[in-house]
Amino acid sequence: MKLMLAQTDPVCGDVAANLASLARQCQQAVAAGADLLVLPELALSGYNIFERLEELAEPVGGPIAQRAAELAAEHELFLLFGLAERQADGRLTNSAVLIDDRGERIATYHKRQLWDREHAFFAAGEDCCVVETRLGRLGLMICYDNEFPEVARALATQGAQVILSPTANMVPNAERQALQIRARALDNQCFVACINRAGEEAELHYCGNSLIAGPDGEVLGRLGDAAGSLVVDIDLSRIDASRAHQDYLQDLRPMPETIA
Repeated sequence: MKLMLAQTDPVCGDVAANLASLARQCQQAVAAGADLLVLPELALSGYNIFERLEELAEPVGGPIAQRAAELAAEHELFLLFGLAERQADGRLTNSAVLIDDRGERIATYHKRQLWDREHAFFAAGEDCCVVETRLGRLGLMICYDNEFPEVARALATQGAQVILSPTANMVPNAERQALQIRARALDNQCFVACINRAGEEAELHYCGNSLIAGPDGEVLGRLGDAAGSLVVDIDLSRIDASRAHQDYLQDLRPMPETIA
């Protein structure tokens, strides 16, 4: 599997501009031979949209996701992007949408661990998300989920080989972010990719430094703080090689319900 991390600097609130940028990123991904293109959290609206959230949120089958699906099909490319999603009951969720190379939506994940101000606007997700694809078994997280080992562990125990996390992490958290992604990968002996964003939105200054870590915790690629892209080859056989020495998931004993 060849993965492209697109560390974008979205135009806050300008969906048309961000979709135009996505079209260019799809072209770049195909030119680089990528199978899967991943964008940051809320990449097609911008993150700091809370005052306009009711206006910008839409159903997962709405125009934003439809255009993204058209681009995925046109470029025969798997695509993962963040979306402010309006549920049928009116609730809003911070979502990640995965589309396959035929333009079919194959997974939608709702962020479980809401951060700070998000609690006032979004409903927390309840489920974990692992999806079988021809590329491998993909697990989905979003941003603050990265900071809770339990989320990645749940995905790994459900068979995720590659965990993808669209993110909107801010200064001064670049090194903390890298440490957590490496730890999630090492703990679960799988690949973990954090796709952060760059730039500024009002008072928010994003730290970039998107990265992917392998099953031994090593960094396979990392960007700086500016907008850009990173293409990484993922060899899934490295998971079995890592677990052949010692398999954490297999060796883990159930924890007691109470601790004396």
